[in-house]
Amino acid sequence: MVAIDRMDKGAVTVLRLRGDIDECGVEALRTALYDCLAEHRFNVVLNMRDVCYISCMGIGVLVERLRKFQAFHGDMKLVALNVYAERMFRMAGLSGMFDTYDTEARAVSMFRKAA
Repeated sequence: MVAIDRMDKGAVTVLRLRGDIDECGVEALRTALYDCLAEHRFNVVLNMRDVCYISCMGIGVLVERLRKFQAFHGDMKLVALNVYAERMFRMAGLSGMFDTYDTEARAVSMFRKAA
């Protein structure tokens, strides 16, 4: 199961995830990202420093929501992917689809530079 903390930093929403994005965690992730869309918060940073595992379904949710954010001229950036998650994205052929950063501050600043 995953726990999600949300912080709004200006026009950017930061979601800090803790735990596993497994069968149970996928729905919490989907809901958190849907809430961002519903509130017109289209610039999202996902801090995954404390995520140990992400399932294929979890990656599918990220791809689906990324496309929705981009349809509204937004984006989603990922922070602190572990080796396992990086491997999952690479095996799925999605490495270049997401911008990834080492720190949350750096990911947030990239939205500000684009504005």
